Amino acid sequence: MNVCISDASVFSFKAQELILSKCGECISTSEFIPITPRGAGTSLGGQAIGEGVVLDFRNCNRILGFDPETRRVRAEPGVIQDALNDFLKPYGVRFAPDTSTSNRATIGGMIGNNSCGMYSCYWGTTREHVYRIKAQLSDGSVVWFGPLDAQQLAQKCALQNLEGHIYRTVLRLIAEHREAILSAYPDPSVTRRNTGYALDVLARDHQPFNPDGKLFSLVPLLCGSEGTLVIFLEAELETVPLPEKRDMLCAHFSSLNQAFLAVAPFMKQFSPAAVELLDHATLTAAKGNAEQAANRFWLLGEPEAVLAIELFDMSQAEVEYMQQWLKAQGAYDAPHLEGAQMQAVWALRKAGLGLLMGERTRKKAVAVVEDAAVPLRHLGAYYHDMRRWFEAHGVEAVFYGHASVGLIHIRPKLDLSQPEDKRLFEQVARFSAERVKRYRGALSGEHGDGRIRAPFLRDFFGDEIYRLNVALKEAFDPDYRFNPGVIIGNMPITQNLRVDIQPQVEVDTGLDWSENLSLFDAVSQCNGAGACLKSTGRGVMCPSYQALREEFAVTRGRANLLREALVEKAPQKALQDPVLRQAMESCLACKACKTECPASVDMAALKSEWRYQTHRQHKLERWTLKLLPHAMKVARRWPAVADFIQQRFWLKYPLKLDTSARLPKLRPVHSVKNASPAPEVVVWLDFITQTYQNPAFEALEAVLRKLEISAIVKKGGDPLRLWLSNGMLDEARVSLQAMAAMLAEYRLPIIGLEPSEVLLCQDEAGKLGVTNMPEIQLAERWLAEHLSEEHFKPQRRTAWVHVHCHQKAARKQQETVRLLEKIPGLSVRLLNTGCCGMAGDYGYKYPEWSRKVAEVSFLPHLQQIAPEDWLIASGFSCQHQVQLLTSLKPLHPLEAVALALK
Repeated sequence: MNVCISDASVFSFKAQELILSKCGECISTSEFIPITPRGAGTSLGGQAIGEGVVLDFRNCNRILGFDPETRRVRAEPGVIQDALNDFLKPYGVRFAPDTSTSNRATIGGMIGNNSCGMYSCYWGTTREHVYRIKAQLSDGSVVWFGPLDAQQLAQKCALQNLEGHIYRTVLRLIAEHREAILSAYPDPSVTRRNTGYALDVLARDHQPFNPDGKLFSLVPLLCGSEGTLVIFLEAELETVPLPEKRDMLCAHFSSLNQAFLAVAPFMKQFSPAAVELLDHATLTAAKGNAEQAANRFWLLGEPEAVLAIELFDMSQAEVEYMQQWLKAQGAYDAPHLEGAQMQAVWALRKAGLGLLMGERTRKKAVAVVEDAAVPLRHLGAYYHDMRRWFEAHGVEAVFYGHASVGLIHIRPKLDLSQPEDKRLFEQVARFSAERVKRYRGALSGEHGDGRIRAPFLRDFFGDEIYRLNVALKEAFDPDYRFNPGVIIGNMPITQNLRVDIQPQVEVDTGLDWSENLSLFDAVSQCNGAGACLKSTGRGVMCPSYQALREEFAVTRGRANLLREALVEKAPQKALQDPVLRQAMESCLACKACKTECPASVDMAALKSEWRYQTHRQHKLERWTLKLLPHAMKVARRWPAVADFIQQRFWLKYPLKLDTSARLPKLRPVHSVKNASPAPEVVVWLDFITQTYQNPAFEALEAVLRKLEISAIVKKGGDPLRLWLSNGMLDEARVSLQAMAAMLAEYRLPIIGLEPSEVLLCQDEAGKLGVTNMPEIQLAERWLAEHLSEEHFKPQRRTAWVHVHCHQKAARKQQETVRLLEKIPGLSVRLLNTGCCGMAGDYGYKYPEWSRKVAEVSFLPHLQQIAPEDWLIASGFSCQHQVQLLTSLKPLHPLEAVALALK
């Protein structure tokens, strides 16, 4: 299978090879092969894709040192923006640009795109914060670019090599065409501009062209060059002091027009750090994402637009004055937020692209005119021009972004698989380019020209200045080896669209994908924005990527591979591809992507579907799993003998378990007394709790006795989660239907103990067509309503809580915390852990991968636990992983409750 290496744009290319570059080593070959440097692959203009070799710099991620005197930091191109700022925080400084992709965007990619982010009206763009760059030229030589005085510049020009030729060419081009350059490029007030190569910056701001300007440097030219001129190997970056105080105002408007009219006078009168526009479509899309829905708490009513305004080091009086000023300009409210409340607003804003692209519709908010920037005085006029065009052509559009600097991300909703919408895609690009030129704006404010705006540069600049850009490209890269087709290119923007590749054969699915329109649409919800690449400690997603650092082991990579398989002539055969198999097998089905991915890509469900489509090839494994509940009933009668047998090869082989895997011990047959004639609750015992040694049920019995609550105990019997994760969807469906019928007899609360099994009944049951399943809640939630402090002995210890990944994905981690907080004196601390790495049978099949996941996102957080403290783990597999990898004794939440009872 050819792997589609695609970024967050609408384009798609085939890559011949994906290799890892080694920083500082020359890349040379006698054979001509196009080379595309790549960071996180989150570019929106098609920059990080291409035919040939893709250089993946994500493992070139060392921070090489910080100089407190100059406040400069050296970093390799694969360093993640947030990781760099975490490193710099103890020094009281940060790298200024702050993109919406800060938890996965790399420094090399930020330099390549001249990234800006929210604070550009205050701190400027990446260009203003890069001091020196170490780079590899197209002839394989490695050089440093940085500020040069007149003597140093003369020495560079005297070099008789490619480096000297580059300096001589740049100086000549600007000297001969300076006035034409300054006239053709965007208005100087447009601080965010990536249109063409930044010849105007050197011509206007740098010596020798401006005698009073900065020292000559090619660094501003390389910022925004999008991998077309050199390969970045290292950068020395400027930093800025952290503000001492931060405040936020969220001005609510009843119309977009009111919000636009308020921006220019606000910027003229005040000096905010950031002013971001969120429109109604973005705010509404957040309702459909569990993580972002919680971040809407600050909204008052249903505004058509919000201006989120961040302020640095302002007094309370200044903040209050701004509030009143905004209301006088038409805002119907402007709440003042601080601290963690501000982070919720920015989290929602940063998720905007993914939220819009994840909507369950084939008309997606596409990137085509999303990056135009115009002088702030013309922002309202440009907005009205675009609004009228959309209305005239019957196209819905969304508006959000960096209002403070004249850049609003405008995204028309189009289905690019349809010829008419494809025609509109090209037409709106031409219309926007003409209007941007009229207002002397920039075709690209921060996302870059890429492939999407390259065809319009000649008309925008005119022939003379366009030829200068071509001459500059050829001076650096005469053979067009680096990222050909980007910036300098004339390929139609409707060519190589990803949506041109559609399924040829419909696949009969095991899950119901109608909510997503179809299986292929569910896969295509992944738009490449790469939130799954987030660094460790910033969420659970994606644990396999955090451990393995490979594209195949991340949600985006899996979605790309699945998409490629589903469009093949024989999809069933393509789904068996070894590369796809490796990608899907590496997925822990933690379900974090369903919540943490802004587009709500449900890779756990997609993995179950993939298994369903391919499990016919593994009949022995399937039959072993099908007979497992019957075998375990027998085995539990002689648990010691069964434990000895289950560690042997003969059982592990058909289940494809690693031969060294240590399986959990079985629970002896436990007689259960059902309730008196007046029960108050139904306890559903899942397969895991019944089968394996886990004192959770005995703890629950003790608590119910203490509360004098009678219960009916119903046994589940089948390994539902195990069947689902192994693609046995038909078997799981039949079992769930029987279970729903059994539990429907009771008009009582139903509780369960194992999160992965309980939450399956709330989530996957619907996709399996079981719509009559009664609500089953976690026992912690139900008990929290029946227990109070008076039931417990005071505890003088800390309870460190790790909840199951599925519990986090369902946003139910607080149910466990709330119960434990009933215990007086107990300090309850929710661990910032990721996945433990066990994930049901995953850890037994792939113990090496499992350990790597644990070492990255789980075990480091356990080091802070003192011997007298409690480690609470709500999931059975999490408890078993702790026992395998540490000397700690984990407790189920109900064990802790039982121990603390009076």
